[in-house]
Amino acid sequence: MKTKFVILTLIVAITVVFLGVAQYSSAQQGKLLPGVKQKVQQQNCYEFRDMMKERLEKSPVAKMKEFVESLNLSEEQKNKIRRIDLDFQKEILGLKNKVEINQLEIKILFLEKDPDLIKIRTKLQEIANLETEMKIKAIEEYLTIKGILTPEQQEKLPEGIPFQIFAFRKFIDAAKMFGNNL
Repeated sequence: MKTKFVILTLIVAITVVFLGVAQYSSAQQGKLLPGVKQKVQQQNCYEFRDMMKERLEKSPVAKMKEFVESLNLSEEQKNKIRRIDLDFQKEILGLKNKVEINQLEIKILFLEKDPDLIKIRTKLQEIANLETEMKIKAIEEYLTIKGILTPEQQEKLPEGIPFQIFAFRKFIDAAKMFGNNL
């Protein structure tokens, strides 16, 4: 019986010592880990920042910025373009709101027990007409701005304009994003 008691006491003592060493070791690692983690996080942060910088330099927005700068717009041209753009944004905002309202009305029509296909078709046609009107407005804005440019600046505009007109919004937005104050 004494032997069992001694063995049990030894097991408890060894367990206590082992747990103490494990706890101490864990505490020491905890002191080292934040520094190691911080270095790894910093390295990952630098890699991420470099990767994003490289992507931004090659991005369409960066290319658009270069294009805007290559036009060498005068202050008068920039002011006129700003005014045209603000008027355009106002008009487009109203049209976008009408599109969203029609989309919500379509959702409401679908909630009915027996959705009326004629009403849905009418709403879809209204949306299509509004979207066409927005595209026409974008073309009008482009042509108005093109009219402000000198012949030399107009020569720098890309060819094949019909599809690129809708990307012209990105041109204006990119200029604003890079502080070009169009």
